[in-house]
Amino acid sequence: MLTSKWHTLNANCQKFNAAYKRAKRLGKSGENDVDYLKRAQSIYRDEHRGVAFSQEDAWAVLRFHPKWDAPEQVDLTGDVPGASQEDLFGHDARPRPPGKQRPAKKSKSDATASTGGSSASAQFGKLMEQELRLKREAAERAFEAQAEKDRTLMRLEELRFLATSTKDLDEDDAYWIKKQKKLIKNKMKNDLGDEDDEDEDE
Repeated sequence: MLTSKWHTLNANCQKFNAAYKRAKRLGKSGENDVDYLKRAQSIYRDEHRGVAFSQEDAWAVLRFHPKWDAPEQVDLTGDVPGASQEDLFGHDARPRPPGKQRPAKKSKSDATASTGGSSASAQFGKLMEQELRLKREAAERAFEAQAEKDRTLMRLEELRFLATSTKDLDEDDAYWIKKQKKLIKNKMKNDLGDEDDEDEDE
């Protein structure tokens, strides 16, 4: 059952990794990993009849290993002439050698001692959790940086508007310009007041 699941996971992750690399090559200036992932999901869905890629957690771990870092899906049977994926990963139907006895069932103490598999699984889970946390933190930092950039641009626009002269305007236009300037000044006073309150708290 595990080999069957691994075979599917391996193939899907390689296909999605190829889609991600294409998405990254098509990237525009200012885009980040979150944008590349969205584009890669769209490419994968288009190439697989609307089916979305659902193993992103596993891909986030596997993508940094050389075997899964190929531009296209890798044929793992290349080093074994005449072998198929089924030969390498399918059910092992080979008969038991003559005279080889079936091993006895493990006792409880033996089963307790052989915890290597669960330990590896726990390590894999921790690594995957760490990868997801780092990805989420990177997305949050990118969002905050964009928000701060937008706030700065807005302040610059407001300052530029405050410098607008009403000398050559008619009374009606000058009235609305002055009214808007007053609103901007009040907003700036409130913002500065909030910042002063924060400084006092510190």
